[in-house]
Amino acid sequence: MEKLQDVKGLGGMLNGFRDLVKDDQKIMFVGSPGFCTPFALFLGYPVREKELAFTPGLNEEKARKIITTEYGLELGEKSSFEADVVVILGGMAMPKIGVKPEDMKEFLARMKYKKLIGVCFMSIFEKSGWCEALQFDYLMNMIIEGDLSK
Repeated sequence: MEKLQDVKGLGGMLNGFRDLVKDDQKIMFVGSPGFCTPFALFLGYPVREKELAFTPGLNEEKARKIITTEYGLELGEKSSFEADVVVILGGMAMPKIGVKPEDMKEFLARMKYKKLIGVCFMSIFEKSGWCEALQFDYLMNMIIEGDLSK
């Protein structure tokens, strides 16, 4: 894939994501329940005026709308299983989750969408072979660095 821009920090991640979906109306996040849910809510915040939804795992029957409340973004009622953009979150590629890229490919074949975006940390899509198996239109890979002090 061709590098488009450097993305630094959480603000850069949000701005970069907003730029990728600026012309789209409905965004469906697909991620592991629990681990990926807050990342979908985080990424959805700068585009909260759009129609947003989250699908836990490969279970389209459990797709939920992401709604704006006084607390920020939260999961709401059931959502249809189609979108302009599908955003696969990196938790799906983690070995402990157990989703193979072939499973995701079959899942995506049941969906109607125009653009596929991968958002991950620490190159998990590349390391797990998902970049070769799936035709991402865009891939956002973030590197986490930090320290813990006392």
